[in-house]
Amino acid sequence: MSIPITIVDAFVTDDAFTGNPAAVCILPPGGCDAPGVESRFLDIASEMNLSETAFVTPIEDPESTAGWMLRWFTPGEEVELCGHATIASAHTLREKGLADATDPIVFRTRHRGDLVAVRTDGYESVGLPASPLEEVASPDRRLFEGLGIEPGRVVRTLEDDLVLVLDDPAVIERMTPDMRLLGAVQARGIAVTALARDRPDGASVVSRYFAPNVSVDEDPVTGSLHASLGLLWRGDLGPTFLTWQGGPRGGRVRVDATTADEGIVRVAGRARLVLDGAFLG
Repeated sequence: MSIPITIVDAFVTDDAFTGNPAAVCILPPGGCDAPGVESRFLDIASEMNLSETAFVTPIEDPESTAGWMLRWFTPGEEVELCGHATIASAHTLREKGLADATDPIVFRTRHRGDLVAVRTDGYESVGLPASPLEEVASPDRRLFEGLGIEPGRVVRTLEDDLVLVLDDPAVIERMTPDMRLLGAVQARGIAVTALARDRPDGASVVSRYFAPNVSVDEDPVTGSLHASLGLLWRGDLGPTFLTWQGGPRGGRVRVDATTADEGIVRVAGRARLVLDGAFLG
């Protein structure tokens, strides 16, 4: 069966080949929860070989406040939340005329309830769940050995990510992690972050994100991480700030933690549709 598929770069800069690419498959009604569909989705995600492939289908229930069902798969497994692929899905629906250019899009998800995406001034944004960060009293030593850094503060997020809070942003940019060691640590992903200093792009926070346990060595720009960064840095920066996630591609995220005490942090970025076609496998 032919499946429409696009690739969208989320959280891009003005340069080409920036941000985080996600594949988006738009399916007929019921396509996201048909029996046995998971193995098919995993095969497609593996074929695309991107950090996430999103599967979207319209909801035809007149009682539902959500218009679309949304699921996300890495090449290795289904994940409970993915920010950049949600941004990519909203952008795809708007660019293809399947959703209004300015009206909110409500996505129904299996594990994180309804997510609301909006477009404002050319930026796609989505409200992501956020809960208080948990301090890790005795971090796994392989975290620091795998990253090549001295032991320091570590917090755990709602999404089971470990975030290492550093003092020097330059250390983050020059990291060459040992994925074998990081893959032995019990966590969905491992992030590093620091306050930025006089960046010309205006970013106040820098970060990187590694997730070998879900078949993603380094994720270019991780939307769900930034919900946690909103909680982590709002005391230093206030509720709204710009971040840069580095690595081989890199991209920018606008963080708005104004409603963080209500359990929602909004992340926003520009998106660019870079490929449009059909999956024929």
